[in-house]
Amino acid sequence: MFLLALAAQAIQPQPGELKTFGDWTVGCDNARACRAVALVPDGEDRAEYLLLVIDREGAPNAPPVLSFTTERELAARDVTLRVDGERVGQLTGDPLPFNRALASALVNGERAAVTDLRGRTLASASLTGLAAAFLYMDERQRRLGTQGALRRTGPKPDAAVPAPPPLPRVVEPAPTTKPPRRLAPATAAKLIGPDNATCEYAQGRVEPQAFRLDATHSLALVTHPCGNGAYNIMTSVYVLDEQGRTSPARFDSVPGFEGGDGNVLVNGDWDPRTRRLSEFPKARGLGDCGTSSDYAWDGARFRLVRSAAMGECRGSIDYIVNWRAEVVPAR
Repeated sequence: MFLLALAAQAIQPQPGELKTFGDWTVGCDNARACRAVALVPDGEDRAEYLLLVIDREGAPNAPPVLSFTTERELAARDVTLRVDGERVGQLTGDPLPFNRALASALVNGERAAVTDLRGRTLASASLTGLAAAFLYMDERQRRLGTQGALRRTGPKPDAAVPAPPPLPRVVEPAPTTKPPRRLAPATAAKLIGPDNATCEYAQGRVEPQAFRLDATHSLALVTHPCGNGAYNIMTSVYVLDEQGRTSPARFDSVPGFEGGDGNVLVNGDWDPRTRRLSEFPKARGLGDCGTSSDYAWDGARFRLVRSAAMGECRGSIDYIVNWRAEVVPAR
């Protein structure tokens, strides 16, 4: 029994925490893939801001790459990246590979900008905090003192960086063409309770959706007509067996908002093509802060296979992946 408890703890998802340094936020996942994201400072216009993103996988020889988004439409072949006015690269629409000169310019600069052929600034971003974000990435990826480190380089070769840990595996049962078992609307209304089912300002009626999970289980999604927010809609998740017995869906990671019911998704959805259950709790309507989660069915419960987050409500929608699992088909 004790060994089983230890095994359960070992596979419990543990999404990585995000850190904010000045005008940058950074985080890594369980395979040491890291992302640093530029944030819009207070008082600056998101429409004119350069939303820079720097990604690096956890493998020893993985190069960092830079990409960006902006609300302006840019002709990529005519856009130059500058740091404090000095040209550091040409942006073509593809991620820009790093070299030591580019990394040095970014960590020692104050402002990055993209300019057109005439040198006019189209969008710009603060570099305050990027040096600390790079140092955090180096530490998390075990690159401190190596030639490929972003901030604290050293003589050690990149081969000295330990390989990232393997992703946990989730075994997914085979799909089936059997029609799903369905939950009656009256039954669904009882399951979610009167406070969630009926109210003066109800958004529609209780209309459960049905999907087939595997040969012996079906999925029922019951969107709440009541008790929702302006941009967060609650959906209760149930699993039906072949005898029609219904139970709240089980998850290996509590979905929804902290302290909520264990089977309620926020802005939840099921994708029949990918066979993924997803949710997107927003901290505000713009969607520039919150969490995003994908779950796969393993025959008994839903397993978290991808988690991404943005803890700062400061203009960027480039969420940082902080947990991954590999989904493999059952043999």
